[in-house]
Amino acid sequence: MNRKLQMLAIALGLSAPLLATAQSSSTQGLTREQVRQEMVEYKAAGFNPARMNPRTWVDDAQSALTKVTTARTAQTSNQFAVNKSEDASQCN
Repeated sequence: MNRKLQMLAIALGLSAPLLATAQSSSTQGLTREQVRQEMVEYKAAGFNPARMNPRTWVDDAQSALTKVTTARTAQTSNQFAVNKSEDASQCN
């Protein structure tokens, strides 16, 4: 009986970190609204998951990812430019 308790304690000790990381990673995921917004962006970039062709869907998804990433980068750089010009006008 003592041997079984030791094995149980060891198993629980080894599995505790795995359970802790599983819980922490689930809280850092995307919300439903964020996923919906990403799907809207991908559809706007031309990706349609319903039109999945086994030969081209990876290329279609990568092309849409490139377009979405480029649009996000352009939007972020425009926001920085606007913020920078607002900061400069307040300094004078």
